[in-house]
Amino acid sequence: MAAEGESLAAPLLERSAGRRDPFVEVRLYRRGAGPVAIFRSDLSGPRRDRLDVRRIQANHGLRALYAFKPEGSRRGLRIRCDPAAGYSALPFRDGAAIALDGEPKESWTKPVSVIVAGLLVPALMAAVAVNGVPEPLRSSRVINGIFPPWILVSAVIIFARARTRPRAP
Repeated sequence: MAAEGESLAAPLLERSAGRRDPFVEVRLYRRGAGPVAIFRSDLSGPRRDRLDVRRIQANHGLRALYAFKPEGSRRGLRIRCDPAAGYSALPFRDGAAIALDGEPKESWTKPVSVIVAGLLVPALMAAVAVNGVPEPLRSSRVINGIFPPWILVSAVIIFARARTRPRAP
């Protein structure tokens, strides 16, 4: 019997001195280079066996995480997270050492510069087609010698194909 003033639920709610939070040791690589960071990550989720993928991505500026094999510098499958909670879909063992490869977030300047170039080049070509080639460019040997029309057409086709080509995940 429990002594007066003592709750039967108290030992169940208190943490014992020997118990610790489950964790994994993460060696984080960036595009196969590194490791750029080595840290412990607590396991979360209802059974405390899931990796908090969203937090790792936010802390290290990554847009995707992949399983990684450092010996062969080979990426494995992408580590997907639960959309609601942000935990990994697959469980991890307490105390495991794992290697992850991260894909960094892209800078906003690269897509903006590609869009501006994609708008500017056709606009200049249309202006030349409507108004004709300006006299300084017509007499320039550099422009006429380096960029024949078939090279310009090829550049536009390659640019258009690169913009519409689907990318691998």
